Amino acid sequence: MGIGLTQPYSILFLHSVRGIPVAVATAMMALGAVTSLVGNPLAGTLIDRWGARVVMVAGLAVAGCGMLMLAFGRGTVVAATGVAVIGLGWSLFIPALATRLATLTPARIHQRVYTLQYVLFNIGMAAGAAVAGVVLARVTPDSATGRSVLPLLWVAAALTCMVGIVLVAVAGPAAATRPEAGPAGGYRSALADRQLLRVLGAAVLLSTVGYGIYEAAPSVLAFAAHDPAALSWLSVANCVMVIAGAPVAWRLTERISARVALLGTAVLWALAWAICVPTALGTGLPTRPALICAAVLTAAGELLIAGALPTLVNAIAPESLRGRYNALSSLSLTTGMAAGPLLTSGAAATGAIVALLCAAVVLATAAGLLLCRPARVRPAVAAVPGAAL
Repeated sequence: MGIGLTQPYSILFLHSVRGIPVAVATAMMALGAVTSLVGNPLAGTLIDRWGARVVMVAGLAVAGCGMLMLAFGRGTVVAATGVAVIGLGWSLFIPALATRLATLTPARIHQRVYTLQYVLFNIGMAAGAAVAGVVLARVTPDSATGRSVLPLLWVAAALTCMVGIVLVAVAGPAAATRPEAGPAGGYRSALADRQLLRVLGAAVLLSTVGYGIYEAAPSVLAFAAHDPAALSWLSVANCVMVIAGAPVAWRLTERISARVALLGTAVLWALAWAICVPTALGTGLPTRPALICAAVLTAAGELLIAGALPTLVNAIAPESLRGRYNALSSLSLTTGMAAGPLLTSGAAATGAIVALLCAAVVLATAAGLLLCRPARVRPAVAAVPGAAL
């Protein structure tokens, strides 16, 4: 909920309340992703050393401090630091959460647990965004009232982090004793696991296609068609599909393996962009229906990958490196999220949007090929020893 209260309105806040130029404020938002490139690997090491619960608390505390910096700080440097600190906090928290869920629940229900976590996360974000939207509807951001009221959204978000710290501290048993002797080499040992490398490669490709390109390419298509209102329908279709499709995804987790679910994501996301190729060429569906179809297919893929990727990663992870495996999984998604907008920007600048959409289909197909070979899970983690996922 704290993310929903603030993230959709961060650029508006930085520009209208803090007086930072729009271009600078937009560039600042990339700092969160940059710090994640440092925070994700750090999180893995800390999780394997101190346990997921400790790192979750630390991540929430860091994110809360960053939100308070934005709420009360003045100046561009302080604002940029606040954005970076928030990104660092979430980059610590997310892999720690994935690790904690894996250790608290049996392997046989991991897909269900991670899918539920994703749905609850989206509900919280939607609720937070709705509350903030009501506030923005009643105050003008650049007015005296707006400059006094809007920072309170970041204070409220920081308070949600504090509530989260309390819940993390009291929920579930303490972590089991860390292994006294595990595989040497840390990340070097993790990256020597060819099964993990295949999964990470697929995750980077899928994240680029389904998160990164999806974040930017629809805007290019909508503006090229002189139909910016199509973007609102895109968001509505995506949200409705996530909510309506959640029960179906929940039931599917009992019937298909994590690997098959990831293959399903690859197929759905390849199809989403394949539908848009004729539209970009001017021979297919009108832009609005094409984007709505893409949004529905993308949301369906999101529901599958949300439960499948962490399940598969934790199934092949040795206990002593579980934190690092989850951190690398988070880092692979972050990499794709950063690569997608960059690819889209280059395609838009060179008029190669059709080539971009075709490339998205190819990347999703390549991800599927990486996942075709079943992974052998570790007996200590799998519900059925030696079962393929």
